Amino acid sequence: MELETKRLTIKDLSMDDIERFSEYRNKKEVANYQSWKQYPLSKAKQRITYCLKHPFQGKIGNYHLGIYFNHYLIGDIFIEIDGQTTFTIGYTLDSAYWSQGYATEALEAFLNYMRDVYHFKICLAYVYEDNERSIHLLEKMGFELMNKSWFYQDILFRKKLD
Repeated sequence: MELETKRLTIKDLSMDDIERFSEYRNKKEVANYQSWKQYPLSKAKQRITYCLKHPFQGKIGNYHLGIYFNHYLIGDIFIEIDGQTTFTIGYTLDSAYWSQGYATEALEAFLNYMRDVYHFKICLAYVYEDNERSIHLLEKMGFELMNKSWFYQDILFRKKLD
């Protein structure tokens, strides 16, 4: 799978991405809004190995795709598909690339791809309630607040793709 935008390429991760994947995911400001505090090389290798064995094909399962700027990995998209019409998305972007429109560009292209190629109708996204940047991004893209989890301190957003 390879998707081109004006500035970005969204495609399968490779073993060459292990160090870079771990590097930006290990940044304190990046990990602060994720489910991990550290992302060692061993975890990056394990995840990318899984992704290579289970390439993205729009079917039930979970996947990661890399977001590349000039062939340089700047982030990733996580996709979990558990049905025919709905999928959950997550995203991680190196903080050096925040506030430059890269996340918006990548997510818009990917959501359109999922709608046009695989005919998905709804996208879900969970975000920690203190992640103001991500909440703003989702709202700007037309996601609607669905639910708040007081236990996990996250918020569920939904976007209709049709």
